[in-house]
Amino acid sequence: MTMLELESLNVNQRQAVDWNEGPMLVLAGPGAGKTRVLTTRVVRLIQGTPDKRFRVLALTFTTKAAEEMRGRVAQLLGPTMRRARLTTFHGFATDVLRQHGSHFGLRPDFTILNQDADRHLVLRDAMEQAGDAGIPSGATARGVLPLIDRLLRDGQDGREQQDAPLPFAAPGKEWIRPVYRSYIRLLIEGNHLDFGALLVCCLRLFNERPRIARDYGVVYPFACVDEYQDTNKVQDLLLRTLYPDRNANLFVVADDDQTIYQWNGASPERLRRLQQDYDMRVVQLPESFRCPPEVVDLANILIRHNVNRAPNKSPLASAVDSSPSRAVRVRRFADCAAELSWVAADIEARSLDPGTCTVLARNTKLVRAAAAALSHAGLPSHVVKRKAEFESPLLRFLHSALRLSNRPADLEQLAALCRAYQDLTAARVLPDDVEAESVFAGDSLLAGFLSAASACAATDARPLLDTLRDDLHDRAKYREFAKNTLAWRDRHRRTPNIDTDEETEERSTWGSLTREIRHQLGADPPLGQFLQQIDLRQKTPPPRPTDVQCLTIHLAKGKEFQHVYLTGLAEEQLPSYQAVQGGSSAMEEERRNCFVAITRVQSSLTLTHADSYFGWPKQPSRFLAEMGLHAGSMAC
Repeated sequence: MTMLELESLNVNQRQAVDWNEGPMLVLAGPGAGKTRVLTTRVVRLIQGTPDKRFRVLALTFTTKAAEEMRGRVAQLLGPTMRRARLTTFHGFATDVLRQHGSHFGLRPDFTILNQDADRHLVLRDAMEQAGDAGIPSGATARGVLPLIDRLLRDGQDGREQQDAPLPFAAPGKEWIRPVYRSYIRLLIEGNHLDFGALLVCCLRLFNERPRIARDYGVVYPFACVDEYQDTNKVQDLLLRTLYPDRNANLFVVADDDQTIYQWNGASPERLRRLQQDYDMRVVQLPESFRCPPEVVDLANILIRHNVNRAPNKSPLASAVDSSPSRAVRVRRFADCAAELSWVAADIEARSLDPGTCTVLARNTKLVRAAAAALSHAGLPSHVVKRKAEFESPLLRFLHSALRLSNRPADLEQLAALCRAYQDLTAARVLPDDVEAESVFAGDSLLAGFLSAASACAATDARPLLDTLRDDLHDRAKYREFAKNTLAWRDRHRRTPNIDTDEETEERSTWGSLTREIRHQLGADPPLGQFLQQIDLRQKTPPPRPTDVQCLTIHLAKGKEFQHVYLTGLAEEQLPSYQAVQGGSSAMEEERRNCFVAITRVQSSLTLTHADSYFGWPKQPSRFLAEMGLHAGSMAC
């Protein structure tokens, strides 16, 4: 165990870290060291009470952020790390339901549906069961799913006696209630949950069995929550149910100026209600250890145009020395093709290391166009995107085989395994044949697959089936099966349809994820728990060190980059078309998007805009004028 060093904290950071009991809100601006403050507080609470047994709960929104926090805390706490639980909201709900979900019929080995296609299948059945509820004749699962998601984000648990007002314009939509109830029931009966249902069912458990919620509150009397401004209603309700006391030890880190997920249920008003309801002491961290003074000045000027902000909020202040070169530049172009071509040329002209540069845009279409322009110029690029499932045949085979081993009668996983095996080996195995073979193998679909696949296996595929049989089916050694499956690939040729770059990336991702999970759960967690953790995590491959990263503003949140090119600063781009057509609340959210984008910068910020995008004429973004920046002369 390493003793905590607090002298390097500034006065406000130290005040937050030293806070003992009662509720506190830390308003932390971009680059203010909030993660350090949160993790240091966790460590101080534990190191300062060596004779106590209570645990500290720390919640955040992404598995990457949780893993970073765990790494920092483990370094300082050593063996006493067991007293800290650092996880995401969904990770916490998964653990709770694995232990207590049996109260409403959920088994501990439940699976997590992270693909809309799988959710559509459940929803179609739910719509059929609620067929006499007045569902519009043209309604489809794809069209109804967004309404289901709204109800999930609203925390409605699907019990008829618990119907609450619908969180959207309700005339003619009362039919959604029986559909939603059927959807939740079918998820539980099928022993699987989607991400929204994880939180809803955890909340339902705490409401139906308040003693369980009280027990968690006793075990975790101190809670620390990161990025609270991003919570939706069900997450807020979950936290309040765990900590209903107005004097609870609830330590919340947030920044209302970075609330950019209103489409997912986040709201600046929710943060203010929390502060009022718990009468929270407020500490502000306005000092940015990331952004140059010129960028901080722009951010302050921009965000002042938002009316819906925390009262008496201190402006950002930069703790970074001014750059000897210009930290902020503005450029204008005739069209977006010229804009993005210039960005690529400018990176080369400034002799910048591509790996220190990022291109941001408000929408995915412009991000992809930027990556194409960089590639055309010979610069390596990486489009950052969310990826819930593996896509290469090798990793799909590995993942679906593990899932089928965990759920031996799962026909959907059998179909996925058959597809992956065919893509991997060019050998076709039909699910119907597997089901027939399984009758003679104790109704085990995995044994039936081995029998059917062995009958037509080429020489190269036999060692793959051997490790599937010996390591997974016979001995249930899933780690050895995974290791030997990857080793099989190294010894055997690839079929022509396989993208070797994608496979290499996903193998690296698999390795990173399994190391994270072992670090969190121990060297050999049960297969069901391992798979739940895999499903909770994104499968996005990391960029190479030499890549220019291209990503949307939403995906850039929580990150920082040396050199940022913010493209598309035009009306109906940033701000978006929807915000321009919407009201003041939508425009304030777009302004926060711009605020988040420019405060990713560590060294230089280049703002670009064009007179037309994809053939449509556009005016310069109002945000340029609000920041006091000239729209810029035409760049060549």
